[in-house]
Amino acid sequence: MITSTSSYSVLGTLGDSEGFLTCSMHVAKEWDHADQIRAYPLFETAAEDLRSEKIDCLLVPAAYPHLGRFIMDRDLKAAESFIRQIPALVLGGMESVPSSSTEQVYHHPATTHLLSEIDTEYQETVGVASNSEACRRVLENPQSSVCITNQLCADYYGLSTYKILREGIRMPWICFTKMTDSRLRP
Repeated sequence: MITSTSSYSVLGTLGDSEGFLTCSMHVAKEWDHADQIRAYPLFETAAEDLRSEKIDCLLVPAAYPHLGRFIMDRDLKAAESFIRQIPALVLGGMESVPSSSTEQVYHHPATTHLLSEIDTEYQETVGVASNSEACRRVLENPQSSVCITNQLCADYYGLSTYKILREGIRMPWICFTKMTDSRLRP
């Protein structure tokens, strides 16, 4: 049996009650360095629990726009980093083809850069906390909205995939732990 020298009891990352649909939960499961994986609505909420020692590892993708908050946090340290492929990022919706009257595009902030690759005209973009939330928002407004999400979420929620925006990006990930040695603090 191979045992990791970097095992964690409880790892926290972005996720929700649907299981391992967010890229973060999916990668945490594949990485297999924690006894338990806990889903959080925001990375910042998981960081609070790391500071208060309710979890002992916070997993964040390098694409997260606010990654610097954790890197510069005096109570946290980047303990490990690795690269894992994420599921395809897609444009999805409930109709068989995108509506010509698309009002909203729901997306996680990490995918903002992909908005320029959408051929469908739309009125506004709406940032959401996760890929799962983007799909749920489309279900609430199926005739006039689309989302950028991962293929796992699109399939789970029964969305049509209109376009594959990125196929299996190899994403850097950082595992943060609590700073324990006061001599290492700035």
